Parts: sequence; structure tokens; C-alpha cells
Amino acid sequence: MPFYKITYNTNGGMNRACVYNWGCNFRCRGCAYKLKPPNELPEGKEPWLGPEEIKSTLSRLMPKRVHFLGGEPTTNPSLPELARFAREELGAVTKVGHTNGSGRIPDCVDEATFSIKAFSSEIHEAYTGAPNGAVLANFRDAYRRGIKVSASTVLIPGVIGVGEVGRVAEFVGRVGRGIRFHITAYMPVPGAPYLEPSIEELDDACALAKSYVDSVSCWSAGKANFFSLKRNFEAYDSVKVA
Repeated sequence: MPFYKITYNTNGGMNRACVYNWGCNFRCRGCAYKLKPPNELPEGKEPWLGPEEIKSTLSRLMPKRVHFLGGEPTTNPSLPELARFAREELGAVTKVGHTNGSGRIPDCVDEATFSIKAFSSEIHEAYTGAPNGAVLANFRDAYRRGIKVSASTVLIPGVIGVGEVGRVAEFVGRVGRGIRFHITAYMPVPGAPYLEPSIEELDDACALAKSYVDSVSCWSAGKANFFSLKRNFEAYDSVKVA
């Protein structure tokens, strides 16, 4: 799965470049990309970015931070090389900005945000099509190697409910109670039968998570906010540079 674009954001003094990987090895039934899929690839063209082109672009930008996003960035065999280049050659802070945890985080990555879909292997496999043994192991491994990890999950009533969110939070707390944990309210997507949680359900999930981890945040975006992130939040206001 190749890298296909780079964006750059200087708002608020961020000076951050984001390198995007195409595709994911999970098949989450409620994936938010069904609401807003990545840009269509031009017909007759393979707009993949090779490692040298990415290095050249990053060298021109000299960002303070380089984030690797997706799709699933850990499926890309060039990730370790590019993370090493960004940290050692450019002096940038490196982050896997969003990973499903299926792949080990490379050594030259400073930070990683894991999206842990479920703690129960049965629930995880039914929802994503993949078991979660590697997800939990890679999360523990990254923390033990000194990578600054955070975790998130999606509250989906009847699938990944309040109790299951609590089990994810309990797992995260056992790894490190100070790890930041975020809960996102599910937004209905085409082809999935799930319902959006109520504010009360989200509040209950947050309260339960706080019994296991010290730093918990919750977000009910709604489709209107989801489609206006770039306009309303500086962190998302970036321009495509490659």
C-alpha cells in the first residue's frame, strides 16, 4: 500500500507535514471513510509517491513535525525509512497519527495514536474482519519502548457499547494510567445498520473510562462538523504539496 499525498499546515505555528498512505488492511463496517472517502485516483495514472520524492518534499518544507496517516500507515514498507529520515536528518518530531495497531510502530517514531476498536477479540473480528491480538501487543510494545502513545475508540451502540469501551479503557489503563484516551461517538455511514449514540450513552462511556485512565476526552462530531473540520479547526487546515 503506497503513500500518495503530502499536506502541510503552518496555522498556529504548527509547521506540520502529513504523509498519507493509501488503503487499509481492516474492513471496519462503520468506517468514517464511507462518509468522506480519500480523493479518487486519476484515471490512467499511478500518483504514488516514492521515498525519494517524499524526502525531497520534506527537505524543502523542513517541518517541525511529520505525521504519517492513512489508511493504515504501518502497512507501508517505506515507513521506517521515512520516519528515520524525518527524525535524524530533519530533526522533526515523528508521529503515526492514526493506526489500527496491526503493525509494529517503527523505532524512529516518537508518538503514535492507536485506534483500538474493541478489547474482545470476537467483537473486534466481527467488526473489523481481523483479530486484535497484534493490536494489543503492539500497543504495549510501543509504550514499553518509550513511544508517546495515546488511544481512541468509537462508541457504537449494540456493537462497541459502553461496557466494551470500558474494557478498552481498562486495558489502556493497565498499560499506563496516564495514557490519553479518547472516545468518539459513532456517525452513521452508508451500508451500516448502526445508530449514533445518545449524549447520555457517551457520558456513561466517558465516566466509565475515567475509572481506568486519568485523561479522557469525548467527542460527538455529527456529520456537519465532520465535513467542516478543515474550516473550523486550525489543526485540519492544510494544503496539499505533493
